[in-house]
Amino acid sequence: MIEETSGDYTAEDLANRAELLRSIRGDGLEIGAFHSPIPVGEDARVTYVDLLPPEIQQRYFPEVPEDVPVVTPDLVLPADDLHSIAEGALDFVLASHLLEHIANPVGALVEWHRVLRTGGFLYLVLPDMRHTFDRDRVRTTLDHLVLDAQQDRAHPDRLARDAEHYREWAGIVNSLDDPGQRDFWAGHLVKIQYPIHFHCWQPEDIRDLFHEIDKIGMAHFRICGEAVMKGGYEFVFLLQKV
Repeated sequence: MIEETSGDYTAEDLANRAELLRSIRGDGLEIGAFHSPIPVGEDARVTYVDLLPPEIQQRYFPEVPEDVPVVTPDLVLPADDLHSIAEGALDFVLASHLLEHIANPVGALVEWHRVLRTGGFLYLVLPDMRHTFDRDRVRTTLDHLVLDAQQDRAHPDRLARDAEHYREWAGIVNSLDDPGQRDFWAGHLVKIQYPIHFHCWQPEDIRDLFHEIDKIGMAHFRICGEAVMKGGYEFVFLLQKV
């Protein structure tokens, strides 16, 4: 399911995006571009990474018209396990409407920090839950995110939290009020590993998250810029590895 928007980007939105993208140059990755790669300048050389090839992604997102161009990834890798990329190899990482799909987003941020050189940039775009189908869901807390990072994915408590995300999605996003139908559909989504939004945020939540992971020594990023897109439904952070 593709996020609903509240309108087109305003001229101010486009100017803010262009200003934040001025730092994106050299060699880097965009993870999860699919049908909407981030527009970068000629001095940015992008390698595209995705978990699945386009033909499988289109099965998950049939609402994307068949005539819309999609990006064929250069590397097929999980977003939070870029094992074929050397530490400190990249000048930038781009991720738009991706982090919310990752069960352990702190783990992904730590991995992206690993592959960036010191001084490299992370350009991060996230949906604002207040303006998407997530608006009635539970806002993800900082403690929840840190706990997801500290517990192995096979830990019973971690599995229970992830299962609850699927049930919440089935109940609110898929509008299934009946508990039996909700649990059945959630089980199906788990089985096919459907890319739900595990987490829901507002801009201040992400600001707090980066301060916390810096404080506890998991990844050191400096917030260089941010913008809330007034005509859209998203917010953007530009972060630098320090």
